[in-house]
Amino acid sequence: MDLDFDDVAARSLREYVRRVTAALGLNGESSYVDTGSPLSAYLALDGHLPERPGRDVALLWDELHGWSAAVETDGGTDLVPHARLEGDIQPPPHVVAAWARSVLGAERSAAA
Repeated sequence: MDLDFDDVAARSLREYVRRVTAALGLNGESSYVDTGSPLSAYLALDGHLPERPGRDVALLWDELHGWSAAVETDGGTDLVPHARLEGDIQPPPHVVAAWARSVLGAERSAAA
């Protein structure tokens, strides 16, 4: 079996996204990894942004920019960037999960 860098990178990203999904307490049914160039991933979140109730939210990752949160448009076919997780493009899964929860306003709700 021949393994090249692209195979290893894709497998590594799939495992990383699986770990982020687990850290968020999700099952991963609404996620995918795109092994094209650049590598990217999509992970649907449970919940909505406080200022955009009723609109689905997803985490997006790409190898150039790292993680961002995006909200679907009125038509529900496109995603518009809302926030970016600054720093390392591949932070530990628990960091991504905590950031995603803060974007969704879960920390404010838990404190209330």
